[in-house]
Amino acid sequence: MRFIRLALLTFVVCLAAASAFGSGFSIFEQGAKATGMAGAFVATADDGSAIFYNPAGLAQQREMKVLAGATFITFSNEFRGDPESEVTSGVRGQYNAHTFIPPNLYASMPIGDNFTVGVGVFSAWGLRTDWADPWPGRYISRDADLKTASFNPAIAWQTDDGRLAIGGGVEYRKARVFLNANNLALNPFTGRVADIANVRLASEYGHDIGWNLGVLFKPSSRFRIGASYRSEMDIDLEGRAEVKQIPTGNAQFDAIVGMQLPPNQPITTNFPFPAVAIAGIAFSPSDRTDIEFNISHMTWSRFEALTVNFLTTPAAGFVREQNWKDSSAFRLGMNHRATDRWDVRLGAVYDQNPQPVESVNPLLPDADRVGVTMGTAFRYRSWTAEWALMVLHFKDRDTRGSNPEGFDGLYKSDAMLLGVNLGYRF
Repeated sequence: MRFIRLALLTFVVCLAAASAFGSGFSIFEQGAKATGMAGAFVATADDGSAIFYNPAGLAQQREMKVLAGATFITFSNEFRGDPESEVTSGVRGQYNAHTFIPPNLYASMPIGDNFTVGVGVFSAWGLRTDWADPWPGRYISRDADLKTASFNPAIAWQTDDGRLAIGGGVEYRKARVFLNANNLALNPFTGRVADIANVRLASEYGHDIGWNLGVLFKPSSRFRIGASYRSEMDIDLEGRAEVKQIPTGNAQFDAIVGMQLPPNQPITTNFPFPAVAIAGIAFSPSDRTDIEFNISHMTWSRFEALTVNFLTTPAAGFVREQNWKDSSAFRLGMNHRATDRWDVRLGAVYDQNPQPVESVNPLLPDADRVGVTMGTAFRYRSWTAEWALMVLHFKDRDTRGSNPEGFDGLYKSDAMLLGVNLGYRF
């Protein structure tokens, strides 16, 4: 059956695309202080998470420190079918509830008067789109789960007067993906559409090595200018597609389906993570208040097409154009030292998405986002405890009749992120 083969290929292409598009599910919240300031941290960079945001900031940290924590992330997503569509009119769907907890760990140590070395472990990319049954869009995606982890040693140097600092590091990143969807087909004996197979892909970890650089300049005691760059990466994945037939109850139809389904087989693909550039300026109107504005930019335009290779049946190989665009985010944050022990933080962010409307589907329904943040820190002797809350609203995204699978409608999404960190200085 040609329909079965095309449905499987479409699913695998979408499946690999979900792995790739970390921008829509990038996790920029890699430290509670930065999160409390909405990620406006490249020109501040005064704790261990500088390894992620701007490694030059390590140089201004002249004590041995350890910072550990995590970000607790919850998503809600609702789909409303297009009332004008023959496929999705009246369709409703929503995510199963999940809490994702990407961890972070940083350690830094000064060397001499001008150098500081450090190491960071974090998870800056990931997604989970798990639709609750019954889900009419299960032929596109039922569940998608991308996990990543990074190990990033870094070193920074500053001038004797501390006005200029530069830093850089090497990042080892690994990633893996799990995806699940059903195939549907029209049963010619009943005239009804039936679930005929479940397609599951679970990859092994792939990996790549990249780098990051940063600079921090303080023209005066009140102003700081920061910039950083994290290189693009390409991660090769090797996985296995498992196709399990779903009995329909019609022996004749099941026999036809069984002969047409492709065998379980290994699959390979490659997907790119974008380069990330950040520039910002910080201003201290008083000795107790810091305000920063920055812009981050991700180079998703390098992802023009996706190639999927089937190793057992090469003829099933598939190339699909993607035509993503670069995306930027604009962040404003404030940290106020209310007392010698307490800090208070606020922030706001507007984050563009890179996804063209024709690529919006249940696997990755991305949209522009707006968010507000708040947080506090408490210091006691050598300890610091911090928390931050971000409320993120995704603008409604309507496929406007452009979905290639005909699954058109409106996606409504929201997220809440709680960052916590505990730090100790020696």
